[in-house]
Amino acid sequence: MSKATRRAERVRRFALVAALLLSGTACKDFLQVDNLMMPDRERATSNPEDLEALIGGIFYPTFYNAWNEGTHATNLWPPAASEQTATLNSTGDFQFAFELQEPRRAHDNTTDISAGAGPHGPRNFWSGVGNAATQAYNGLIALNEGAVIMDGDVDVTDRAWAYALFMRGWTWGYGGLVFDRFHILPETTPLPADPAALRDLTLSSLRPYPEVIEAAVASLEEAIEVAQQNPSVVRFPTLSESPLWFGTATPVSNTQFIQMANTLAARLLVLSARTPAERAQLDWARVRRFTQNGLTEDFEVQRTAQRTSLYLLRIQNNDPSYTSNQRLDYRMIGLADQSGAYQNWINSPIQDRTRFDIVTPDRRITGPQGPTSGGAYTRYRVDNNGFALDRGAYLFSAYQWARHAKRNNLEGDGLVDTGAQSGVHPHITVDENNLLAAEAEYYLGNRAAAAELVNITRQRSHTIDGVEYPGLPPVTAAGVPMVDGQCVPRTDFTGECGDLLTAIRYERMLELTGLDPIRGYADSRGFGILADGSLLQWPVPGNVLELYDVEYYTYGGVGTEFGAAFAPVTGP
Repeated sequence: MSKATRRAERVRRFALVAALLLSGTACKDFLQVDNLMMPDRERATSNPEDLEALIGGIFYPTFYNAWNEGTHATNLWPPAASEQTATLNSTGDFQFAFELQEPRRAHDNTTDISAGAGPHGPRNFWSGVGNAATQAYNGLIALNEGAVIMDGDVDVTDRAWAYALFMRGWTWGYGGLVFDRFHILPETTPLPADPAALRDLTLSSLRPYPEVIEAAVASLEEAIEVAQQNPSVVRFPTLSESPLWFGTATPVSNTQFIQMANTLAARLLVLSARTPAERAQLDWARVRRFTQNGLTEDFEVQRTAQRTSLYLLRIQNNDPSYTSNQRLDYRMIGLADQSGAYQNWINSPIQDRTRFDIVTPDRRITGPQGPTSGGAYTRYRVDNNGFALDRGAYLFSAYQWARHAKRNNLEGDGLVDTGAQSGVHPHITVDENNLLAAEAEYYLGNRAAAAELVNITRQRSHTIDGVEYPGLPPVTAAGVPMVDGQCVPRTDFTGECGDLLTAIRYERMLELTGLDPIRGYADSRGFGILADGSLLQWPVPGNVLELYDVEYYTYGGVGTEFGAAFAPVTGP
């Protein structure tokens, strides 16, 4: 085969798969197309009921399965963050574990990797989030062409408009949080029939993450505008009333929807920063404006046997036969320790680190009985179920997140009943809005206002089974006070009482654990607490690079441009 013939074949092959990718399916391994059950655009948009089903199904199952239910996403990003830790000790999980071992290595972004391998995680996420964005694209095209959706005698087209814009913003935004580049294709851009033109469009739509985040936020702002103009229509039923939309236990009102979009926009802006230096340079006045109109009531989805969360299972399960159990990372909860054990751990060589008990007055982490009792948000584990010593004792932890199970009265033995199939699961919250606002106030120079926002969760008490778990003393503009010889949080390396920015970091990481697998990773990098060598962003997946005839590249590893160095942010 001549060079010209091979080139023509690549163009033909590219056009075929790119057309599939941009019309509602996505490629996994080369020419292996998943999600064939997704309705094609013509059929799905030819009548109003199918169009509403197409748009109303963006969050669940398409987007939801990409970031909350998929094995690869839930095994990868929580431990990649300084939020959870795991050894992933089955033989099949070796490549997952290999990429999470410390110091971390460059990501294997080669084309030919097994679909069951850890490095496949980012490409599954790329595919799933891309599918959700494509559903929004197809739905918005139909609406843009004049489709009308009726609910009896009521025109509810604008509900679909607002929802599609909201979900497009969320999907684009999460693509931008994870990858260095992601596809941005507005509904006003038609797909050309010519293969060469389609190739050019596909490559040109692959935009760098700052542009992706801006496009995502703009889409959320469009959703807000549509909702504000149509308050009687843009509201969403519960899961018991409809399998479409958000799947909540209580209706999402027009006001709550607008507030959700504002808080989500603030989240995307703050979490988009790849480093503490980049985060410090954000437009914090803009972030504050979004939070000023943010949530006053949590956005929570209903868990059922059909709508489970593998993420909740991973981070709460302690079944000894389960190989993917996760525990809380000491880089998140260690700042609460008063004994010096955390400073000894973080200052020791990796191979010398082992699990330790935390001595703390923070009752979210330990209970009234002391270091070996569970707190309001945790279970203490005497065992190491699901952890393999040969994959690194430094990955072991004595504490497991249990807030969802405790919130839904599923305490039990904590082996299997984690609440992954029951209760309500918050994804965007009032506490998040307040803690994003706290960082905005901090960088805008309003330290007293920042401290006041931090203290909302910090001073909150919790009552579990009749036992009170009191809050902590308030922080001030000057930082964390010493009370009775104790202060929470302390700094990582020296154990001094933390400044206000350290308190913001500690509070947000602890309070927002469990919202979703991506948030903790993105927040960890902005706070400078990713493990040495961790990826600050993921490359376009290798199978996509080959498909697009783009040169191979990757990220990660100690001393590389996009390899993290553990350097927690502190204030001046």
